[in-house]
Amino acid sequence: MTLKRRDLLRTGLGGLGAALLGPLLPGEARAYSVEPPGRPARISGRVRYAGKAPRPKKVSFSGGDAAYCRKFDIREESLRVGAGEGLQNAVVALETVARGKPIPETSPTLAEWRCTFVPHVLSITAGTKLLLHNRDPVLNTFHAIAQPGGRTLFNVGMPNLNQKLHRRIRKPGLVLMHCDVHPWEEAWIVAVPHPYHTVTDGAGRFVLDQVPPGRYTLVLWHEKLGTRKQTVEVGPGAHLKLEIAYPGK
Repeated sequence: MTLKRRDLLRTGLGGLGAALLGPLLPGEARAYSVEPPGRPARISGRVRYAGKAPRPKKVSFSGGDAAYCRKFDIREESLRVGAGEGLQNAVVALETVARGKPIPETSPTLAEWRCTFVPHVLSITAGTKLLLHNRDPVLNTFHAIAQPGGRTLFNVGMPNLNQKLHRRIRKPGLVLMHCDVHPWEEAWIVAVPHPYHTVTDGAGRFVLDQVPPGRYTLVLWHEKLGTRKQTVEVGPGAHLKLEIAYPGK
């Protein structure tokens, strides 16, 4: 893990694990039960970066297979802003949900492709299977490191093109995924105790559907900009639309 990442974590910008799980620690995550609401609500919106975003810099190549990786235009992904100031790769989640929609049976996928992790930020429901996929014809590793603390959850090497493996991230929290072969490759995984979570797209948009009516704390996390919280309330069958701004740096 690079010094930059350690510094981010020391300053609390890796704080989604604490933000989501603070009431539940120490110990296991509170049990989530499947009870689909009769008249579910919907929360959607857009997250903006209220400032001038810098152009993503090219990564500094080092380590194995640099000759192969130089074929691609690989740039830093810690702050990506799209059209209309849309902030990409912000995790949006409800802080505590005891019951609600079923947990999806499909496995979320994290791939290494063209010497980078795809997607750069992934939210999953804790305990579900995670599909790891090497889409490069070179050796890649998937080194999952719990944050904070730096404990290795798993570290698997994949030398073959289209090699796939399943692994579980069993506990809620924040995980840094690192490739030991290509030091610039990093991704973030946020494991949430329930299925009410998502990641903003290239325009900063997000949707949380089938939400049980009620009052919640909406938590946002971004690897560079930190954590924000907002109280929201939705009635039966309601559609709450939000616009949330992160101040520029």
